[in-house]
Amino acid sequence: MAQYRVRITVKEVEGDCNIHKVGDTYLIEEDGQSLRFEKGDRLCTYAFSSMVPLFSALSKELSKEDWMAAETQVVQCPDPGPERGGVGTVYFEIRREKV
Repeated sequence: MAQYRVRITVKEVEGDCNIHKVGDTYLIEEDGQSLRFEKGDRLCTYAFSSMVPLFSALSKELSKEDWMAAETQVVQCPDPGPERGGVGTVYFEIRREKV
């Protein structure tokens, strides 16, 4: 069975975010248990908690019919954005990479 690591990349920031910048990158290693900061020095716990449910599915081989089998997913930070009383909204690309 193929193993994958998961690469998280900040693709877009709407409004203000004092944590993330476009291009920040993090890796969930192929063991699925370790997080490595590749570029960027912080990771918002609210955004991270919205991504956690995807990691175990994206790190394993899945049936081609499974919607999670897509190589790339996009996750929006749960911050509602400035128009709804939040600060900003960050969009993360989550890509699985075969190792």
